[in-house]
Parts: sequence; structure tokens; C-alpha cells
Amino acid sequence: MVDQTWDSGGLSWVADPRKSAPALDSLLTWAYRSGASRVSFQTGHRPRVKIYGHNHMVGDRAHEDEVIGDTTVDEAEIAQIVNHLYGADGMAHMQGGGELDTTYEIAVSRTERLRYRLNVTSTRGSRRSGVNIVLRPIPGLPPSLEEQLVEPGIMEAFRPRNGMVIVSGGTGSGKSTLIAGMTVAKLFDPNGHYDIIEGAAPVEFLLDRVKSPNSTINQSEIPRDLPTFEQFIRGCMRREPTDIIVGECRDSVTMSAAIQAAISGHALTTTIHANDAALTMQRIACLCPLAERENLISAVAQSLRLVVNQKLTTSLDGKRTALREFLAFDRNLRNRFLETDPTQWPALTRRAIEEQGQSFAQAIDKALQDGRISEETAAHELREEG
Repeated sequence: MVDQTWDSGGLSWVADPRKSAPALDSLLTWAYRSGASRVSFQTGHRPRVKIYGHNHMVGDRAHEDEVIGDTTVDEAEIAQIVNHLYGADGMAHMQGGGELDTTYEIAVSRTERLRYRLNVTSTRGSRRSGVNIVLRPIPGLPPSLEEQLVEPGIMEAFRPRNGMVIVSGGTGSGKSTLIAGMTVAKLFDPNGHYDIIEGAAPVEFLLDRVKSPNSTINQSEIPRDLPTFEQFIRGCMRREPTDIIVGECRDSVTMSAAIQAAISGHALTTTIHANDAALTMQRIACLCPLAERENLISAVAQSLRLVVNQKLTTSLDGKRTALREFLAFDRNLRNRFLETDPTQWPALTRRAIEEQGQSFAQAIDKALQDGRISEETAAHELREEG
């Protein structure tokens, strides 16, 4: 881990909680401009940034003598930062076993605002308890699907009239960015006439600024605007949307509500944490509540339209590029899943991907042929795939 130097200008992390945090905002602005995907603070340590997949400790370069200073954040400074991000009782909330998961925004100028996805969690170290603060920059608008190099097979399948579109992958794999790109494409569609409602925790890309010719979007943050995803989905059913976006299906209650929305004539797009498409199908089945699993499994099999699993890898320019495994579901494939025991869904998914989708091995080969990744990166990714 190497140093990345930032000029604090001698500012304090927080000058006036909830109002002014000059050094914090300066560091976050510098990290944003440097292409960082993650900024983290930990009690008793120097801040860290992740730039194009590589971790760096942050040093402070003074104005005059160009000396790297100590940026270690002590307990009092961490408490000030938490209270600035959360409120006067921020540290009490953390020490009571709480967690903070929301967004943070900086007004750089009258016309520019920087937004960050924020998580604050209590931690335990060798000396004492502490706090870990992680901020992940959110671009103002997502890259277009063309800029994200989305494959034709996905482009043809991501906007069904009804049914489920699942985007899966690990944390930080670009799931939200891909879905936001899909959403913007719908909003710009001159023949779209979409009415899109999104619920997320938090809302990352604020898309009301997109000037759509004939479509609408409304976004709600969970639990700030509505307490649960279940309640959000229930409310959607009374608002006559064409498309519903659920930020993440992370529990059985949300999955059950999402499936009900998908089989009631809406297009439902959501994310799931899974390492590949086959495990995504396994995860979907596991998230169906046991008491109603049989009926919900049948509904899933009938409603699936597209499953995309995405991961990021190092590109030749030193940045990151997406590798995608995907499977589009036609009527015949849905019937095959309907007739197959859910325990066999992962195996069926792997066979179907080879027959009519794109595997990670194929995605890796294509990225290599397109000159996006090196032979070493391709070999590493293939080994990871086993």
C-alpha cells in the first residue's frame, strides 16, 4: 500500500458539526477528482482510498515544504466526523450497536454537488472499540450503456414489458451503475412512455434531472422516505408504474414482495449479491419464504426475463472494466425452470448459459480480443473461474 498525498491546508476535519467539515470535504473532493471508488476512515489509522482497485494510505502534503504529514485520525476526530455525518448523537448511536447507511453530499459550487454512499459501523480493535467510516463516490449521472460496453444480448432483453430483471455481483461490482444506465436508456427512449418508480437504500443516482421526452421517474430512499422495501413495493402497486426498481433483494420479505410485483404486470428490476448467474438462481430460491416457497418458486420461473452477473477487473489503461455473464429467458427456458426442482437450478443455469447466454469465460475472451485486458489479467480471471 503506497501513499497518495493530499493537501489539507491545515484545516480541521470538522469545524462545525452538520454545517462545516473543511478537511473532510477537501479530502473527499480530492479523492473524487483522483478517481477513487472508496474512501475509508478507521479510528487510530490514516485514511485510505481505493483508486482503480488499488488501496492507498492518504498522506498530507504541506503547501511550502512538500513534507508528507501524519493524517492519523484519533478518537476525538472520528467522533467529530461521525457527529457531522449523522447528528449530535452519532457516536451514541454507534456505541449502542447502531449502523448508519445513507448518503453524504458536498456542495462544491453553485452548480456542482458531489454525492457519496455512506456507511458507518462500530468496530473492535486490539486496543479499544472504534468506528469504520466508508464513503463511496456516486457520479452525477451513470455512464451510458454504450459507455459501459453492454453486450447486444443484454441490450435486447433489459426492458421487458413485465417480469424480472436481476443484476447480481459482489459489493462494488457496478450493479447500481448498470441498472442506472438501463434506467436512463428507458428515460431517453422517444417511444418509451415509462413510469418508473425506484426504492433504494440509499438512492445513488438522482435521475429526476434527466429530461425525458415522455417518461417519468420517482425515487424513494429506504428507510428515510419509507421504512421498508416491502412497504415501498406495496405502495408501488397503487401508483400504476410500468417499471419498479428495488435497490436490493436482501431478505425473504423483500423477495416475496418483488415477485408479487413482477407477476402482476410490472417490470421489476433488482440486485442480488451472488458470485455468478448459477449462484444467483440458487440465492433467489433460498430467499423465497419457506411457508410459500413452492408458489413463489413457480412464480419466479414464470417471471424471469434476464439475469446478469457482473464483476470488475483491471483494464489495460490501469482502470476497471466490466466482465458480464448473462442469460436471457424465453418462454421455453422459463418452462424448463418451471419443470426443474429448484435444487437443480444452478446446474440448469450453467447449461443454459452455454447454450444461449454468455459465460464469464466467453466474456474474458471477448475483453482480451477487444484489447481491454492483458493476457495476464485474462489468465488470472480464468483461474478464478476454475
